[in-house]
Amino acid sequence: MGKASREGYIAAPKEHRSYCLFFLGQNILWTFIGFISTFLTDIGIPAARAAAILLVPKIWDAVNDTIFGYIVDRHNFKNGQKFMPWVRIGTAAVGITTVAIFVIPPSLSEAVKVVWFIIAYMLFDVAYTILDAPAFAVTTVMTSNVQERTSIIAGGKLWSMVGAMFATIMIPMVRPVLGWATSSIVFIVVSVILMIPMLINVKERHSETVKAEETPSFKEMLVYLKNNKYLLFVLLALLVLGLSSVEQILSIYLARICFGKESVATIVSACVAVSVIFSSAIIPKLAKKFDKFQVLRFGLAFSLVANILTYFIGYKNLPVAIVFIMLKCVGLAFYQVIIYMLIADTVEYGTYKTGTRAAGISFSLQCFTAKMKNALVNSVALGALAIFGFVEGENAIQPAGVDQGVWKVFCLLPAIGFTLALIELSLAYKLRDKDVQVMSKFNNGEITKDEAEAVLKPRFGSAHN
Repeated sequence: MGKASREGYIAAPKEHRSYCLFFLGQNILWTFIGFISTFLTDIGIPAARAAAILLVPKIWDAVNDTIFGYIVDRHNFKNGQKFMPWVRIGTAAVGITTVAIFVIPPSLSEAVKVVWFIIAYMLFDVAYTILDAPAFAVTTVMTSNVQERTSIIAGGKLWSMVGAMFATIMIPMVRPVLGWATSSIVFIVVSVILMIPMLINVKERHSETVKAEETPSFKEMLVYLKNNKYLLFVLLALLVLGLSSVEQILSIYLARICFGKESVATIVSACVAVSVIFSSAIIPKLAKKFDKFQVLRFGLAFSLVANILTYFIGYKNLPVAIVFIMLKCVGLAFYQVIIYMLIADTVEYGTYKTGTRAAGISFSLQCFTAKMKNALVNSVALGALAIFGFVEGENAIQPAGVDQGVWKVFCLLPAIGFTLALIELSLAYKLRDKDVQVMSKFNNGEITKDEAEAVLKPRFGSAHN
């Protein structure tokens, strides 16, 4: 970064670099955790039972986020810092608890393995919350320069994507050689080493000026949803779109059972990454030229058709199958990028209707929904495998028909998710870019209530008083 572009910046360049490295490491760790479904069945826990026990920690995770947010808002450490001490505690805790999950001995009884997993995973969820929320929030006290803050966050998001792709490609290569326990130690050590520079270099500059904000209660979230129906529609779409995110969950099952070799998961993951990166690069350009909601609908419809075509093409011809897998993953980028833009639009709608800019509640609801989405897709995918007769155990011989079952889940479960989201949003979501622009001008005091209602009232009703 040149001197000219850093004019007015407050944080040192090494702080920017350290923040990026932190999220590179964090997402290597998070991606490893994403293979937990495969791990559970590998150590002998039946798919149906694994589907059930994965829901318990995720429900707790959604609750502990709100509790911890309340604590962070109200606590300052004796050294005057508000966020970085939590990040340091969380970094150590998340490393330890991740390893605690993946060292469960397969030789234990099923009951002991289930109890061990639930306890370890709930502890991991607490540790990850301690790490994750303050790591994002610290940008508010690293600098008061809004442009610099945006640059820091953007850098972190970019390198988090790099970390996720790296881990998704490498884990299927390393795990068969080292096993789950040793692989977890290797990837967690690499992750923590990358995260350490931030623990040392990042400085909090005005923590004392950060005001405690009331963490919304569950009741307050429900009340806000009642007054912001479009946020509810977007969150429902986000929840059902979780069904489309099966690529990582099923990648090792797909490679082992359909393609006959676990290492093929690396090839599939790399190709999926290329597809998502390419799509992510063109989406902002499309969103500038066309209404972003229409761009989202195109992406969902394209991937719906691509998933169905992929199912009928089959997996017998690996090169052809990979080409269609890349096509079917295009929609992942569309919804992952644009759905969060729509949440920002619903904040403008909520402000227009109520006079309150409840971005905090909207963000909390989005986090809650994202966690429920992850629980849903893991449990539904494993439950579906159980229906098709999947047999647990890393080297288990699968009954006839399980390969077709895996392929159906891999292709048709995403198709169901895209279909439900497409129908729901097309029927219920009426906000468009031009509407949001008018709402934003009114909310910022740039136009009068009469001017805003002249455009918006026929479709969205009266503005707040």
